[in-house]
Amino acid sequence: MEAGQQPVDLEAERTFLGGLMLATELNEDHLRLVCEEDFFDRRHRLIYKSILEESDGGGADAPSLVVIDRLRAEGALATAGGAEYIEQIVAGQMIPKASVQHSGRIVSEQAQLRQLIGAAQAIIQAAQEKEVDITAKLDAAESSILQIRNQRDSGRGMLDMVGVMRNITAQMTDGTWGTERGLRTGFEKLDNFLGGLQPGHFVVIGARPGMGKTSLALTMAANVARLNDCAVGVFSLEMPAQELVERLLGSTAKVNMLALKREPPSFDADKDRFFHLMNRIGDALSALDNTIMQVDDTPGLSLADVRHRARRLAAEVAKKHEGRKLGIIVIDYLQLMRASPGSSKNRSREQEVAEISNGLKGLAKELGITVVALSQLRRQVEQEGGTGDDGKTKGDREPRLSDLRESGAIEQDADSVLALHAPPRDDDDDEASVEDSSTVKLLVLKNRHGERGAVMLNFIPQFTLFTSQVARRDDVVPSVH
Repeated sequence: MEAGQQPVDLEAERTFLGGLMLATELNEDHLRLVCEEDFFDRRHRLIYKSILEESDGGGADAPSLVVIDRLRAEGALATAGGAEYIEQIVAGQMIPKASVQHSGRIVSEQAQLRQLIGAAQAIIQAAQEKEVDITAKLDAAESSILQIRNQRDSGRGMLDMVGVMRNITAQMTDGTWGTERGLRTGFEKLDNFLGGLQPGHFVVIGARPGMGKTSLALTMAANVARLNDCAVGVFSLEMPAQELVERLLGSTAKVNMLALKREPPSFDADKDRFFHLMNRIGDALSALDNTIMQVDDTPGLSLADVRHRARRLAAEVAKKHEGRKLGIIVIDYLQLMRASPGSSKNRSREQEVAEISNGLKGLAKELGITVVALSQLRRQVEQEGGTGDDGKTKGDREPRLSDLRESGAIEQDADSVLALHAPPRDDDDDEASVEDSSTVKLLVLKNRHGERGAVMLNFIPQFTLFTSQVARRDDVVPSVH
């Protein structure tokens, strides 16, 4: 397209370049405002490239004569408009039309608008292709737009490692080093293992059916929202939203929701019971009143669906709740997700799960959140239980990483893998549980950034509630490198 058909401000391009060449000292922040490709006029790209090269070579400034000499040495002076054109650009800024920063911002914005037009044209072309699945088209369109939005913050570039070391040493001196933690889960000993839930991390919680992995994830999600003042999103692919919320309400209020369904509270039948229950539920609502927790119970979501909805949730939280952001998303559970539409139909389920696992790790890094995905364990965990001296089965064996269904890619992509296990109880083991609760081990099977081990929890089934157990000391297994 010609300049008249696209968003272009050639005067802003000249103003920006003239300001740089007139500056007594090149400002790094000004140079970061634009990149070479942002200039519509090819001559301006070459001039800017020469200014960057002068700065990268250690030059404190880049006056027009230096730029002209560089371009002449490279044989590009004529293509860049010649010495006279470059001097005209500088002369035009003797009386500044705008600041370097303002004109640079205009150049950048115009470039982004042109990129947006290019992306839109690509989207239109893709939409007209009949053989590509609609969901894949939507995901590609969203990705291209998001890339334009985020490209100005594409990374910090190279870091001076010795400089970083000096900064660490300074933090040690003033006592601030090592004090930063990830999002608190409400389980202190688990946080000690993981350092909290870290942005960009992919965490998997595995268990056999009925072990309470959904209840544990809900408890963690509510704790994260309450303790860290951030938003939480839950994708419930198995359980309806109403049932999920009932569980959360029951665990927070410490009431038996199943019993209440059989015998709903009635003011007329029993005033004391009615007021007691409503007070507990009211307290639970007050505890969670200021939290941001969203649930999506759409069945059979694909990786593209989850990616799109998580991005949208993150954007909505940032827009509607100033100072807050999305902290984690929970997926219940991973094996119920579908691979992206349009993928090869000849792939095995293991290959599809590998795509999903890798995609969720990528989503965590993209949004700077923790993705917590629940996963089923193989039946071998139940079938290979330990046997005591009396010949009786003493319970299922402890889960291993290989017990994750379609486990290969999950093991590789996950930063942490946790597994619920109900250890066998001896009849005289009074310390293993507290009243109305069962002892459960939360095994840290993989911890890329710390030690492995076990966290002892109490599970109160009638409340679907997990709490930290203080009766026993947790065992720590040294990391294996």
